[in-house]
Amino acid sequence: MNAHSHARYEALLKVTGQARFEGEIAPAGLLHATLIEAPIACGELVSVDAVEAPTRPGFATLVTHDDSASLKSSAATTLIRETAIHFHGQPVALVAASTLAEAHDAARAVRIATAARPAVTQMDQALGAAIAPEMVGRFPAATRRGDVATALGEAELVIRNRYSTQVNNHHPMEPHVVVCWWEGPKAVVHTSTQAIFATRATIAQAFDMPPRNIRVLARFLGGGFGCKGQLWWPWMFWAMLASRKTGRPVRLELSRAQMFTLVGRRQQTEQDLALGFANGRLTAITHDVVAQTSAHTDYSDSTAVYSRLLYACPNVSTTHRLVRTNEPQPVPMRAPGTAPGTFALESAMDEAAERLGLDPLDLRVKNFADHDQETGRPWSSNSLLSCYRVGAERFGWADRQKRKKRDGRWTIGFGMATTLYPAIRQACRARVRLNGDASLVVQCGTQDMGSGTYTALGQIAADALGIPMAKVTVELGDTWLPDGPFSGGSQVTASIFPAVQSATAQLRAMLASMAASDANGPLGGKTSDDLDFEGELIRSRSSNAAERLSDVLARTAPDGLVAEGESAATDHPKLAATGMGHGAVFVEIGVDSALGEIRVRRVCAAFAAGRILNPLLARSQYVGGLIGGIGMALHEQTLTDRATGCILGKSFADYLIPVHADMPEFDIAMIEEDDPHLPGSVKGIGMLGSAGIQAAIASAVHDAIGKRIRHLPIRIEDCLGPACDTAQR
Repeated sequence: MNAHSHARYEALLKVTGQARFEGEIAPAGLLHATLIEAPIACGELVSVDAVEAPTRPGFATLVTHDDSASLKSSAATTLIRETAIHFHGQPVALVAASTLAEAHDAARAVRIATAARPAVTQMDQALGAAIAPEMVGRFPAATRRGDVATALGEAELVIRNRYSTQVNNHHPMEPHVVVCWWEGPKAVVHTSTQAIFATRATIAQAFDMPPRNIRVLARFLGGGFGCKGQLWWPWMFWAMLASRKTGRPVRLELSRAQMFTLVGRRQQTEQDLALGFANGRLTAITHDVVAQTSAHTDYSDSTAVYSRLLYACPNVSTTHRLVRTNEPQPVPMRAPGTAPGTFALESAMDEAAERLGLDPLDLRVKNFADHDQETGRPWSSNSLLSCYRVGAERFGWADRQKRKKRDGRWTIGFGMATTLYPAIRQACRARVRLNGDASLVVQCGTQDMGSGTYTALGQIAADALGIPMAKVTVELGDTWLPDGPFSGGSQVTASIFPAVQSATAQLRAMLASMAASDANGPLGGKTSDDLDFEGELIRSRSSNAAERLSDVLARTAPDGLVAEGESAATDHPKLAATGMGHGAVFVEIGVDSALGEIRVRRVCAAFAAGRILNPLLARSQYVGGLIGGIGMALHEQTLTDRATGCILGKSFADYLIPVHADMPEFDIAMIEEDDPHLPGSVKGIGMLGSAGIQAAIASAVHDAIGKRIRHLPIRIEDCLGPACDTAQR
């Protein structure tokens, strides 16, 4: 299959306002809901006094933990079934009314009483109580190979430092929303979710009802990045209970402030990392991570996992520990684990290169891992060395020292780092229908959160059958469609590709048989191996004879043809050996000599992630990831008040994110790989851009001002003072 830069399938719908997001569904009799939040970080809900609320205009109902008692106990219902309060801002009730303003008014009339207990509001308050999880994502939390202590003791150089990353919050453009109603025993749920089938399964479990009686729809999402999943479900359940109590549709949408507390965050980390070297080669790595999790449930990113895999090293020890705090629960956030983990590892590699007198790129090439270090298996594909070469050439890395270090008030610095992410996929089913006029309908019950799933799904089928995208209809985001993957882990395209490929292969076989079985037709007697599908034609390679698809269908299948395909999930025990996506990120930054302001001026990144189906969409994903990485490196930080546990500055006025004025010049190189062990050689790309750039920026800041900064975000105050006298450099 050749790569084609098809424009987004849904682009016109979105820019003209025709794409209806789930929060825009407005059934008759719709009620609007709002949440009442706890004013303490730890304690108990004592009572809910709702005597006055029903007297307020438009009031419809109140939902509390008493109503949730009808739900089955599970991880998804714990917070709404109990009276324990685990974090400041935890909802304790939901009010529904005729309008949103009336719902807010009725909610203010509800009086709640709480009993506070001492809260752990910062990770440093409970380091002594840290616990060790068994798993971090799909990986063991702790591993050891070789004799790390001896190797570090005998190393010619040891780089040992602590690296810190702060909480980043999920803030997709579209907030979480649900519009739901009941049709007798059946539920219809329009909601912004990255996993419609997991949402359906969780509703079925909580409400003790068969999945076939639940329809979940998420046809368009305004972003997700890992937050539109399990943490949203409890409050969605309350909206469903309100709908069931009133017999009317209910709409609940989180405010931007509530997004800071209710939908997850990138967890805070403290990472102790040591690298040992002999003759410029890694002899030992220790990477010990302490991270924040919530008081009521555990979550851990796989932060140290990639230190086991990225470089050749015989002696490696990694651990993860968790500290429970009365703060919101972390969840995966784009490049979970990889982003904070590579910040530490790649920053240390840059420092080692300086101490060893080596070019940072040369040190990485010298320590390239030509096989999976954990299992000893060869990589099914690994083009990291090509990423280094291509990225360095396009950036001009070898000539960077010849460039001027001053540009007016800016002091210029250069840095680079490596990025990686596993190539994984989920089970998937897809249906392809070829209509009598040779138009296509492609169906899969996955969802598109803005990454281009509509386009990829249609393009895979269209290319396989030689049909233009203009004649393709794509249907997704509905549990009435074939089971599709959740949107996360950079695996949707890799998951849908083999399923759609299987369905279109069946259609090709049927069409070839029909065309070849007609002795009087232009392709009579031809074999399927001799036939190509292109330009809405079936063409013989040997004779160049051809027939239109629509003519074959009109003669043999006027009602069209339908085929379904399915694919299996990745075999996780063989995860590393089945390949990784890799990349090399090169950056140029400027530091204001007087103000300490940091600007990323130029980014050149080379990525190798299997076969690229659509270069236009791939570039968009890479650039989006790099922008998120810039935000993590220089802007984003969620602060919690130590005394109350309340998150401070719950708006974009205080929570800084990159804006258009912060954007550098992006140069993206895509290195295609042929990986016979992956269906279609397809790997995920969404996470690769989000990791690596943080360390590259930190190294570039050091190159500019001579100061090593080992925490994120790097702020103006980090670049001021005697140690950062950029005017004299």
